[in-house]
Amino acid sequence: MGSRKNAQIALPFILLISGIIIEIVVAGSLTSYFASGSGFSERLQVRASSAAYSGINDALVQVAKNKDFGATNPSYGVNVNGDTATVTFGSTLANGYYTYTVTSLGIAGTRQAKVVAVVVVNDSTGEIQLQSLNEVSVQ
Repeated sequence: MGSRKNAQIALPFILLISGIIIEIVVAGSLTSYFASGSGFSERLQVRASSAAYSGINDALVQVAKNKDFGATNPSYGVNVNGDTATVTFGSTLANGYYTYTVTSLGIAGTRQAKVVAVVVVNDSTGEIQLQSLNEVSVQ
């Protein structure tokens, strides 16, 4: 008679322990999923920032080739390994110097990064000076 009582207690005990183990496995899986998701999001942000800086570098190359490039091409796109950068120029001409405000918006997946550079170009010699380069928040 005593062994039947032990058998009746064993089944609920096994179910209880199995339930606890399943909960631990599910919690670990969810934690792993969300941890890897946040890493992916951070990688996308780095790729967007890299695309934005690549847009600025491309703009500097274009201005080095043609000092009037920013005045004649106010906006263009750059493809960077599947990510994109949209480069826009704002320009003023005063005292023989172009002052370009170059804005590059890098996009990678759902993330965006914006970099703004101020470039001064001598109208007669074509000499280029990078005055500032800053990453700013995207509005």
